[in-house]
Amino acid sequence: MFNLFSPSYNISKKIMLVIFIAPVILTIIMSSFFVFPSTVNLGFWLLEENAPIEILTFIIFLYTGILGIFTARKLNKSLDKYSKLFYIFFSICLIFIAMEEISWGQWFFHFETPENWAKINGQGETTLHNLQGLQGHSEALRMIFGLSGIFGIVLGFLDRFKKISVPPILILWFIIIFCHATVDFIQDRVSISSRYDFAIVKTSEFIELLIAGSSFLYFWLNFRRLKHSNL
Repeated sequence: MFNLFSPSYNISKKIMLVIFIAPVILTIIMSSFFVFPSTVNLGFWLLEENAPIEILTFIIFLYTGILGIFTARKLNKSLDKYSKLFYIFFSICLIFIAMEEISWGQWFFHFETPENWAKINGQGETTLHNLQGLQGHSEALRMIFGLSGIFGIVLGFLDRFKKISVPPILILWFIIIFCHATVDFIQDRVSISSRYDFAIVKTSEFIELLIAGSSFLYFWLNFRRLKHSNL
């Protein structure tokens, strides 16, 4: 049985409980914007491009990526070569995602997309995830992330992978991410209603925020555990 509130992270049980239920609370808060007519417009604005949720997602991804690289390099005594390479590779991926979130600075500096690139980009931006063939199919990547998180928790049973395994306390984060991405994947093929489809697509921005948050917590919790244990 998973020890959700393991003392190895050197964190109080109250903080661990907050981390455990946080994705549920955040999902309820986000959903509440669309329950009351007076807050619907605010809810959709929060999910717009270059709006608070996407900017916050960018900041968390970028910070986590930088944190991961520098911290992994310092944990020479706690990490073997392959575990360190994994953390650094994952960190680089997070920085890459962060830059994709802001179209590699195009939002801030307003530079033009190269003409040939704009022709094959679904939004005319400098991003890779909006290229033809990838545009509108990012839910598959979110599904993979959610499954990977759940699988990473299972790896905690194997001593060989304990240093990179996912803290069990993050299980709800990955379940919500996976479930939303699965619904998004299905509705792309079986449309329920235009209003429902639109809501699923728009709330994917919120799911990206949960991905950024779970990535940060994965690094933060594991690095604390590695610093205070003899794994």
